[in-house]
Amino acid sequence: MKALNKYLYILMPMLIISIGVNGQANYKLANVEKLEVAGTSTLHDWTMPTETAEGTASIEVENSSLKSISSLTVTLKAETLKSGKSGMDDNAYKALKTKKYPDITFNLKQVKSITKKSDHYLVDAVGTFTIAGESRTVSVQAKAYPTTSTVKFTGSKDLKLTDFNIDPPTALLGTVKTGNEITINFNLIFKTK
Repeated sequence: MKALNKYLYILMPMLIISIGVNGQANYKLANVEKLEVAGTSTLHDWTMPTETAEGTASIEVENSSLKSISSLTVTLKAETLKSGKSGMDDNAYKALKTKKYPDITFNLKQVKSITKKSDHYLVDAVGTFTIAGESRTVSVQAKAYPTTSTVKFTGSKDLKLTDFNIDPPTALLGTVKTGNEITINFNLIFKTK
């Protein structure tokens, strides 16, 4: 019995270390390659990109294989979205009520499936977007590219402004109107902390 206890005493730390290596790891959003809101108007199509956002995730990667994602959150300051036209930006910030609700957030609720493809994983998930103080839970698909220390997520999600109680902005006395449909495009790299 003493020999068994001694064996377990030696084996347990190794087991704990291996669980730590292969289990969930904490990740931080390290690089925003693309994060933008795109849409249309009666005058022209438009995009409002940002280069800054914050995010954290708990992800299990084993030998560069994506096993699971138990949490993921991304937050950006709405006023970091810039179209290159100050008038349009001002109208957008007013519609987004940025003075009262400065942040736009995405919070992962559930991963329904992770499917291995030739050079990536397809993640089918459910998450909550909070925009202008209104939260809506939606289905989201993303491509994931895991390495030993990073996971890159790419994809897009179509939303409607009115789903968040946002009136599509207008300009020039209502002659130019923004479309109700917007697309959030993302290419985000998370890195182990």
